[in-house]
Amino acid sequence: AVVSSLCLGAKQKKKKQNKLENEEEEGPVTMAKNITLVRGTCIIVSTIIGTGIFITPNVISKNVQSPAMSILVWLGGGCVATIGGITFCELGTMFPSNGAEITYLRKAYGMLVSFLSCFLLQLCIGGLRRAIQFLSFSKYFWAIFYDATKGEAPPWILDKAVCIAVLVTIIAIIMVYPKVTLRIINVMTAAKLISVSVIIVIGIVKLSKGEFENISQGFNGTNWNPQMWGNAWNSVLWSYNGWNVVCILLGEVKDPTILPKIVGCSVAIVTFFYMLTVISYHSVLDMETMNTAQVAVASEVARKYLGESGVIFFAVAVAVSALGNTMCSLLGTSRYLQAAGAQGVLPGVFGLISRRFRTPVFALFYMFLATTLFVLVGDLSSLINSATYTSFAFTTLCSIGVIVMRFTKPDHPRPIKVWLIFPMITAAFGIYMFIIPWFSPTRALNAMWLAITIVGGIPVYFACVNKRYRLQPLVNFSEKVTAFVGKHLNSEVNLQ
Repeated sequence: AVVSSLCLGAKQKKKKQNKLENEEEEGPVTMAKNITLVRGTCIIVSTIIGTGIFITPNVISKNVQSPAMSILVWLGGGCVATIGGITFCELGTMFPSNGAEITYLRKAYGMLVSFLSCFLLQLCIGGLRRAIQFLSFSKYFWAIFYDATKGEAPPWILDKAVCIAVLVTIIAIIMVYPKVTLRIINVMTAAKLISVSVIIVIGIVKLSKGEFENISQGFNGTNWNPQMWGNAWNSVLWSYNGWNVVCILLGEVKDPTILPKIVGCSVAIVTFFYMLTVISYHSVLDMETMNTAQVAVASEVARKYLGESGVIFFAVAVAVSALGNTMCSLLGTSRYLQAAGAQGVLPGVFGLISRRFRTPVFALFYMFLATTLFVLVGDLSSLINSATYTSFAFTTLCSIGVIVMRFTKPDHPRPIKVWLIFPMITAAFGIYMFIIPWFSPTRALNAMWLAITIVGGIPVYFACVNKRYRLQPLVNFSEKVTAFVGKHLNSEVNLQ
């Protein structure tokens, strides 16, 4: 009798579960709200701490030429990230859905600007940016087995095969196991903080012995060239890039009102660890070594105090850091593309959400194809500076949008209303970053290439997106593709 009642209870429970699943399939498909305060903080920390803190300090010190000014630039980067994060909190709580910039630009300036940001940052160079992340992972992964200073390197086909295998694994995890993805990010965040803590401890030990000869240089020799400062700021902003990633995932945050806490906690943690790490770098290494380092600065510190085993440790640390950064990037970008498809900025097929996994299946599949293409092409690091430059340009437009919408949408609910001085500071800094590259012949060419790409996106917008002028055959084709893919992938378009 007991066994029979247990079996009956199990059958009823299973029937009830199936009924709920069927009801879910009949209703709109949305992505699960799995992001809490801790998970959101880990996502931002893991996105920001990539390879930047390990490899860019020498670029910054080379441009400013003094340890004290280098430390202040890193502190300034944290302040810019904090102010930008506070500014985005108003936008995020005004429009608490996935997409971030794709939504904010559309609401502030209209569909054209929103499309151009997506066209440039995702369709044109999005695959390139993600490929650079995988190539960075590959570079430091192989440093565990090959000594690049002796000209050793893995076979080309093996290098690319590992990159693509890792890409496939990450895409599969994000697509099928969204909760597992967040847990992995938490673990990788802890690993990154442990890695930078090792550098911090080395610096503390050196300073505790009274060895201040390197850092005592202070501001002596500071370079005040504004163009060189532009290069330094570009590098430090790249190292802080990612503070807005939770805004892209805001539709999956359990309580969107905790956005300021997530941004504040994460940027404070990163700035704290960055400052201590940079102080340690300048305590351990003299300016000449910092400026001429041919490998990651962290590796120079490790070689000096921990020997070859330390070099291997930091090669693993940088590889893991790049991997965690890449996972967060793929997670955020997939939601960005899904929001663009759902809002009509991109073809509807990008907006498809799987009924079974509740993840943006086509967006992830597209990112796999685009990233694989650029991984196979090779090292395109010369263009990633252009990508950073452009990304911050659209972030600046979003900050200006806060001011614009105070006048165009004065009655729109604002759970968080920031002081206008914050978007003004972010906008002023962004304009400075936009102007400086034009005074450098090399970077001016990159800026011109980006300007040409943006102009080239305008006719694409009118042919494919604008409801008044778009070509109907293209619209019909897009709708058929969306219906076909949605049917075979058991997914549908929905804005979250």
